[in-house]
Amino acid sequence: MKSAASKWMRISLGVVLVLYALNQFFHFLPAGYGKMPEEARYFIDAVYMYLPFLYMLEIVIGLLLIINKWTAFILIVLFPLSVSFLIFTYANQDLAETWPALVVAILNVALLFSYKDKYMPLFE
Repeated sequence: MKSAASKWMRISLGVVLVLYALNQFFHFLPAGYGKMPEEARYFIDAVYMYLPFLYMLEIVIGLLLIINKWTAFILIVLFPLSVSFLIFTYANQDLAETWPALVVAILNVALLFSYKDKYMPLFE
């Protein structure tokens, strides 16, 4: 049984992911990518057609975290996404807008450490 803090972080991360992804479809919260350098805009234009799939994946990941299903595996799947989210927001040079990516990355890493007993057999 995981601690109450671990449960709170898992549910919080799931809710953040679900709300962020749903907001990309329904626009119920103000959102945007802020002032982007030209290269970042080119990147968004290049991957624009894949973004709905990414947001649907975020919804599935968030829901699985909320219901505590396959959590150790889901945290590994989420890690590259949270790192790329953090790198992209940092590359946009708007540090005030980096906090959502920081929250996701910090919660993801903290939860990875709380599930380290599940990952230890991989390193034997």
